[in-house]
Amino acid sequence: MIKRKGEWSQEKVKETVKKYRDLRNMFIKDVENIHVKLLPGNSKTGSNCRTVSLLPIVDCPNCSKCKLNCYDVRHDCINKNCLVLRAQNSAIHKKDRARYWMEIDEGVKADFVLELRLNVGGDLEREDFDYVQQLGEDNKRTEILFFTKNYNACNDFIAANIDKYPDNFGFPANVHPIYSAWIGMKMDNPFNVPTSHVLWENGDTTAPEFGSYYCGGNCSACHFHAEGCWELKSGESVIFKAH
Repeated sequence: MIKRKGEWSQEKVKETVKKYRDLRNMFIKDVENIHVKLLPGNSKTGSNCRTVSLLPIVDCPNCSKCKLNCYDVRHDCINKNCLVLRAQNSAIHKKDRARYWMEIDEGVKADFVLELRLNVGGDLEREDFDYVQQLGEDNKRTEILFFTKNYNACNDFIAANIDKYPDNFGFPANVHPIYSAWIGMKMDNPFNVPTSHVLWENGDTTAPEFGSYYCGGNCSACHFHAEGCWELKSGESVIFKAH
């Protein structure tokens, strides 16, 4: 396998994951006194797009091919405050999943959130997709965007819910699921969920040769202009430059 720019070693990733788990376990001991945090937008998500995330790798059911190049590990969670908030969210999610999603719902309503991106880091498990569906139903004016590599679990959710929302992969119209592709990672996508793809400096990519939307780098701007990830339809795709 070609070593890509910024790639971490297996040993460094293993050491980092242990650090994450130890921190989460510390917060689990005091989980009743911590709460889920919705973070304000940043230069990439834009000023209007709130985010809520779990821990990278630790909370990713399917990351064997991407963990050495994980942007979230290398650039976000090296920030101590960011890591603490992620570990707290992860502790609540692991200990009391229902409360985790209830507090996200409460945060959306309290702050009148119109744009929400789930899991800049971390990923969703099978049960979480049901909560995301409910979150969308309970906050119809909030546009919810998430990327996942947990293809099989999401496919299972879609198969069980496609009759409820046949035009949007089992989710209400304000929820926008995207399958994240990765070189060497098999993606089973029988429902033709929109996909995202990385473009590497040497030109390697899993994206189709023609027709993909190129990320503009600001989720709020795309939401305002009704374009990009928020508007992807079945079978469409978006490309992100490797960073």
